[in-house]
Amino acid sequence: MSIRRIYDGLNLKASLWLFILFTAVLPFHAHGAHSCEYVFAEEVTSVPRVFYKRMISKNLSENSAQNTQIKQQIAKLAEVVLHENSRTIEKGRAYNKVHMTDFTVADVKLMPGNLVDGYGLFIVKLINKHDGDIEFEQIRSNGYAAFIDRSFQFRDGISNDPIIRRFKASYIDETGAIKTVDQGEIFISSLPDQIHLSRVMNQTEREQWVDGKPIQTGPFGARTHFAVNYFKFQKQEPYLIPYSKEQLLSAYRRGEVEINTYDVVAHNELWHGKIDLEFEVVFTGIKSLETLRPLLQESLRQDILLFK
Repeated sequence: MSIRRIYDGLNLKASLWLFILFTAVLPFHAHGAHSCEYVFAEEVTSVPRVFYKRMISKNLSENSAQNTQIKQQIAKLAEVVLHENSRTIEKGRAYNKVHMTDFTVADVKLMPGNLVDGYGLFIVKLINKHDGDIEFEQIRSNGYAAFIDRSFQFRDGISNDPIIRRFKASYIDETGAIKTVDQGEIFISSLPDQIHLSRVMNQTEREQWVDGKPIQTGPFGARTHFAVNYFKFQKQEPYLIPYSKEQLLSAYRRGEVEINTYDVVAHNELWHGKIDLEFEVVFTGIKSLETLRPLLQESLRQDILLFK
């Protein structure tokens, strides 16, 4: 199977997920508490500076993303990040399950036609160490750090008791060694102290929050998805809910929030922070959503009054 066919197929799957994610809320109730499959122990006190580097800079041009040295560096980052997340990838994969730890990285290639000024989209060629079979995965990298591309695709399935997934990112430290770190800790720790939770909502969902109705869950069960600060979806402006980095970090460490990498989105449609990569923030479980309800009620009620 050609790389282009694989790439087109992955984009189609991502589009289908996006369509489901932002459709109207479905009329069934979710019960019970959510659970974490596993939680990484480390907490980030400061974000390594390599996460803030860009693909296009004084030191790294777009063309250099294809040179031998940079490709070898990204290949090493890719192998570590794919191996470290192998368990979650295998559990969440909807197609052709493979054991990621049985594969080594043979090559990485920058995908043409994608934004590369922040974290470029790379396809990774994997070769099975035992039988020589070839598979492909995708990562996002700035040449110094790497994340799984669109980690939302590996989320737990349709469930009223969804399991929260945790992911790791890889990076090159000051000694040149490759290390890993919790993806959610890195993203949240990079945020400014005051943020907004951004979400486009239909009328049914707005009324659910404002009127205090029982929480109706959507295609992914007891989950509500947000971007940070701004995300314009299908030309619709989002509602912005005042929040803080401290609140989000506490909710994440309590196991109430999932942090996923997202699709490549134009910069004028999705806010990009110091880590120039797209992320989604997913409040998971009825308890988590009920804790969020007072903030949503207050903000949405004010917005509705403004338009009356």
